[in-house]
Amino acid sequence: MDPSILLLQERTLMARLVRGLDHDQLVDIPEGHRNNILWNLGHVVVTQQRLHNRLAGLEMYVSPEMEAAFQIGTSPADWTDAPDLPTIVSLLHDLPVRLRDDYKAGRFANFQEYTTATGIQLGTIEDALAFNHFHEGLHMGVMMSLRKLVT
Repeated sequence: MDPSILLLQERTLMARLVRGLDHDQLVDIPEGHRNNILWNLGHVVVTQQRLHNRLAGLEMYVSPEMEAAFQIGTSPADWTDAPDLPTIVSLLHDLPVRLRDDYKAGRFANFQEYTTATGIQLGTIEDALAFNHFHEGLHMGVMMSLRKLVT
């Protein structure tokens, strides 16, 4: 299966999960948790860009401000203003298409090996594509749990 199609399916499920939630539900950090639903959505977008584009020496399709708000180790508790949900949802849908186009054009040829925070070695762009699906699945599960706590 084309990795970008699977990514688009994952992202469609995420967008469906948050449909109907109000702003307070999206930004609520339940007791015992470090992040909220909105952070998890933005985090998967930023992580995908870092794993694929940055590691291949390509420009990322997210702003530096978005990267700063959602990279690993950040928390919405540090935000002065919550990031814009429509922008994040748009990126959820648009970036898999860009990934497909960039991959088909061979733009990831300069991918640099990387070891993830969990110790997984990514030697090729294909490794990074596979790992990203694992990462998005983890955060989908987190968002499903958070949704139960905020609704």
